[in-house]
Amino acid sequence: MLDALHFAEQNVPFYRRRFAEYGVRAADVKAPEDLVRVPILTKADITAHGRELIAEGYTGKLLASATGGSTGEPLRFYLDHVTYEHRIAAAMRSDGWAGARVGDKELHIWGIPLAYEGPLKRRKRELHEAILRKKYVCAFDLSERRLAAVVDEIVRYQPRLIIGYTGPLYHTARFALETGRKLPAPRGLVCSAERLFEHQRRTIELAFNAPLFNRYGCREVMLLAAECDRHEGLHINMEGVYLELERGGRPAEPGEPGEVIVSDLVSRSMPLLRYKNEDVAIGSASTCSCGRGLPLLASVEGRMLDMVVGPDGQLLAGEFFPQLLKEYPSVRRFQVRQDPSRAIKIKIVPAKDYQDEHARLIERALRRYLGDRAVIRIQVVDNIAPTRGGKHCVTVSDVPIELGVRKDPPHASAHAASGGKSLASG
Repeated sequence: MLDALHFAEQNVPFYRRRFAEYGVRAADVKAPEDLVRVPILTKADITAHGRELIAEGYTGKLLASATGGSTGEPLRFYLDHVTYEHRIAAAMRSDGWAGARVGDKELHIWGIPLAYEGPLKRRKRELHEAILRKKYVCAFDLSERRLAAVVDEIVRYQPRLIIGYTGPLYHTARFALETGRKLPAPRGLVCSAERLFEHQRRTIELAFNAPLFNRYGCREVMLLAAECDRHEGLHINMEGVYLELERGGRPAEPGEPGEVIVSDLVSRSMPLLRYKNEDVAIGSASTCSCGRGLPLLASVEGRMLDMVVGPDGQLLAGEFFPQLLKEYPSVRRFQVRQDPSRAIKIKIVPAKDYQDEHARLIERALRRYLGDRAVIRIQVVDNIAPTRGGKHCVTVSDVPIELGVRKDPPHASAHAASGGKSLASG
């Protein structure tokens, strides 16, 4: 962490100026408790001063990236290839904890490109996935018809590892159980992007007859923490990130919820240091019995998106909207709200280049999943008020979800019975 602070102070205009404004020098940080003196980096800082966060003299290729905007405001940033490779290595290590082996077939119930892809770009992506033996199925459409197709694809593909958003993975498992469909057992399953509840863990493990591994990350730095096969907490990826939990301007105690403050220790192109990603997590004072020695998170409490219900009972994962809207830089922030009549209102805070045509394109993408009978209204607003807790809810639905039998199976597999805490993911 000290090396990252010294590098930022010497090479990154934003940090050099911000440290001076706060009267802080990297040399002043000699122990973890000294970090509270270093100013926090916010999403607003990155949006307003992104170019100043790029290191002076960096001559390598910068890779553009963006978050899914799960707070309603997509964030755009850059990373270099070396940093990307470190992040992929961290993900491969945690995949290995879930039973993955290099060359195994993987199936991802995940986001798929929603913006238009030209034939060349699409073919390049498909070839890349084929070489890596990774297959992606859409995680956004949760209708029974689509869940049946996902189950068919899993049975056909016979993956050794399945990775998915928590909600879609859970609904796929529940659909299989309720319809009596037998799923092939992979070595393991990994869930991420949404909070994992214990009833979801039990259902997923029962349907697939395989252990589920919870994972937590954010697009800005990728993997932050992941479970091993002991399921005693989430191991923090301390080789690549420095993670703090802050509560009221002080470090949170173990077992106490705190705001996640993360620093990227690897990047030397656009380092994000003491970055508040707007999640809440709980640290653990325990060490895992696996002996790896990495510090643990007990749970991650943040980010759970409501699902939207279509006029004919279609279910659309809340994660659909961040993934769609991130493709429109003209949308600065957004919120989706569905009232009891199933009418959908999308509030948009526009950027300077917003055009009415963008609203029509967004509506068209949504109707692909909800049909022509869906009542959809897009409203351009100046601001979207946060909740009382200061969070911006992306999707809020007042429609109860109905999908077959609502009760979860009463019996869990041996994997669920062996332990495993109620953990959260991002």
